[in-house]
Amino acid sequence: MLDDSDPRLPFARRLRALKDAAAVSVRDLESASARTPRRRTGQPPLRLKRSTIAGMISETRPVRPEQEHVEVFVDTCLRIAGESGRPLPAELSEPQAWDTAYRELLVRLAGLRSDRRQAGEAARRLQSPDPPATGTGTSSVSAPEPSPRSTRPERSRRTGPTAPAADAVADAGEVLAGLVDQQWRAEARLRSLADPDPIPVRWRLTGDDRLMDHPANLTPDPSPLTASSGDIAALAGRFRAMGRRRLVILGGPGTGKTTLAVQLLLELLATRRDHAEEPVPVLLPVADWDTAAFPLLQDWLAARLAQDYPALRATGLGSEAPVILAARGHVLPVLDGLDELPAAARVTVIAALNRSLGATDQLVVTARTHDYRGAVERGGDVLTSAVVLEPDPLDPAAAAGYLRRCLPVRPGPAWERILTGLAAAPAAEAGPIGALAGVAATPLGLWLLRAVYVAPDADPAALLDPVRFPGPEALRAHLLDRLVAALIETRPPSRHPGDVFRPRRRHDPDRVRYVLGYLAHHLTHPRNADGTPRTRDLAWWRLAGTTRAVTLMVRLALGLVVALTIAAVSLIATGLAQGFTPFPVHGLAYGLAFGLTAGLVIAHSARSWARQPPGFADLRPRGRRSGPSFRPVRGLLSGFGAGLAMVVMMWLTVDSIVDVLVAGICSGLAVGLAHGFAAGFAAWAEAPSPEGRAGTPLASWRADRTLNLVRAATVGSTGALMGGLASGLAAGFTETPAFGLAVGLVYALTFGVTAGLVAGRHHAWTAYLIATARLALTVGLPRELMSFLDDAHRLGLLRAVGPVYQFRHAELQDHLAAVPSAPPAGGR
Repeated sequence: MLDDSDPRLPFARRLRALKDAAAVSVRDLESASARTPRRRTGQPPLRLKRSTIAGMISETRPVRPEQEHVEVFVDTCLRIAGESGRPLPAELSEPQAWDTAYRELLVRLAGLRSDRRQAGEAARRLQSPDPPATGTGTSSVSAPEPSPRSTRPERSRRTGPTAPAADAVADAGEVLAGLVDQQWRAEARLRSLADPDPIPVRWRLTGDDRLMDHPANLTPDPSPLTASSGDIAALAGRFRAMGRRRLVILGGPGTGKTTLAVQLLLELLATRRDHAEEPVPVLLPVADWDTAAFPLLQDWLAARLAQDYPALRATGLGSEAPVILAARGHVLPVLDGLDELPAAARVTVIAALNRSLGATDQLVVTARTHDYRGAVERGGDVLTSAVVLEPDPLDPAAAAGYLRRCLPVRPGPAWERILTGLAAAPAAEAGPIGALAGVAATPLGLWLLRAVYVAPDADPAALLDPVRFPGPEALRAHLLDRLVAALIETRPPSRHPGDVFRPRRRHDPDRVRYVLGYLAHHLTHPRNADGTPRTRDLAWWRLAGTTRAVTLMVRLALGLVVALTIAAVSLIATGLAQGFTPFPVHGLAYGLAFGLTAGLVIAHSARSWARQPPGFADLRPRGRRSGPSFRPVRGLLSGFGAGLAMVVMMWLTVDSIVDVLVAGICSGLAVGLAHGFAAGFAAWAEAPSPEGRAGTPLASWRADRTLNLVRAATVGSTGALMGGLASGLAAGFTETPAFGLAVGLVYALTFGVTAGLVAGRHHAWTAYLIATARLALTVGLPRELMSFLDDAHRLGLLRAVGPVYQFRHAELQDHLAAVPSAPPAGGR
């Protein structure tokens, strides 16, 4: 019996009160839960088992429920109450209040767990003797130097029930800070943000007072606020000095909004040791936020942290780490690309942000000025207490100076003419120099000039052609057209691990242009109702769903391949057992029957594969506290089931009770041991190590591939052993041992393949394989698409934001999507 101090008990009572108020029984709740729509788009229905419901509402032994179980429980009760017209108390009828209560439950449970852990450590210290002293009165082992990252103020003297939880949360925050720092420093190198120096963009407080809150709600006297991409430390200092640290970075296309956000993130992380209590800045694409599924920012943050940084699960907070960090304000969201949402969704996101932010919550948002202004005018509200920055156009002299620093010391007469003219020309000037000044007025234009003409040492004389480039638009389109070939030319392939800027294999520029053009068009179309691109995020696990690759015909074809494989194995095995005299018609019939059954089960299961999120498995032993374990309870249950099935099968065909019992015990032991070890290994593989790396698209894909292969090997082998032993021994006792071996092989293949492919909730990698195979056949995309995307990232054509890819600039995606390109000859 739990005492009232355990937070699971009041939460269970609250769930029971909701069930009773809705007048629904456990049995009705179980059946109705399968018909309740899920909160997140694409999630399959979830049927709550009676045992799960009983554990959630128990007043003697309540469990800590999973978040999705709580959501389905609450939504089902609310739906039933609404359909019957039964009124509910206000404190039970708000889904947001339930989300808050669940986060509080996790926080309190983390505090209890930390209390117990610290008490256990204290008890062990009391029981262990003091280390022996040396003759000099000092320890023979010197104390280790503190880690540079572990410079937080000492908390060991804190007292009270919240101190241990604070330590655990702080440790999880340090892990998150390290992962984010690792991720964005690598990305900054790939984007050449500091090579040779950041592009010197000047930022100032917006002059449009309609885009900012009342002056009384802002940091006192924000008017002097200016910033420069060349002095990001000063901006970080001004950000820390704000009364409420909320910043909106606006600008036109290619003006460096995301670059400034990344620079600020890296500076805050680099100086965090002197500000240990600060939240960890995490950059996320705001276009991924579904406010219908996640009404509060903290809920979405928790989901993204769990997806992007699985190593957080290896901290002392376990799987609750993302929820606790987000709920307690230990994350500074840097939300990039508000303009990438449809117009109506921008208004909704601004409202959700204002609803989610408390007095001390911090925030950074980037958006295009025009789109942000439209959202503010349409919604009638701004981001509360947020200071708004806008860029000044790059000064032509500053742009010329930046280009000169990227060129050789003596660049040549053509470049000298361009740089001299650019330094003195306004962007409005007609002719090629005016076009150059217009392009170089943004960081994107400067980067394009550098990538296409400076890095490959191309002849810049073409830039002075007044017929080809009468204005900035024509010149910018030319640079975007030449970008793919220029980057491939200047970055030859290399297999050396340290060459992060170079692809792993050689690529044909026309083929790269075609593949990226297809993907850009796929992400852009069909457009949203307001004409904006459908999405900027290229998520590998969504490819099967967005291309509708796993169709009914594909699923039936997959099932047919499985059926024919099992039928062929059955025919060959039974034929060999009987010498093909007579022809084993019964073996073929059995094989077809079992094969078609297995194929239909797999085809039915595959209907949801394209909607499933990626999972995680890590087989690296480094940093783990323990290795794979043995799960005796699971093994015992599985072995008991297999042994009982063997006894039932043989009881009808074998006369000797001794033979029946021996066969049942042998098969039960074999299956039980195999399943116990398989379950322990699978659980170990799905637990991330504290040495885990930051989530990248390729790492996410590999982790889900590992999970699928581990699950297929462990679950499939257990199913194969169970079916093979049971059927093989039974057939061996009634017929010949050779025939028993043949039958066992067929059953093992049937149960093994079916269990290996159907088990689990993460089949994103399997769906991805189907999608890429189909796209390779139909439109000529590479079969090894992730390797191609990794190379495109190394070339600088794509950028990585957590586990998703985006085009390096939105303008590059729009350009490639708008300019059709035919597949190159022999491109497949």
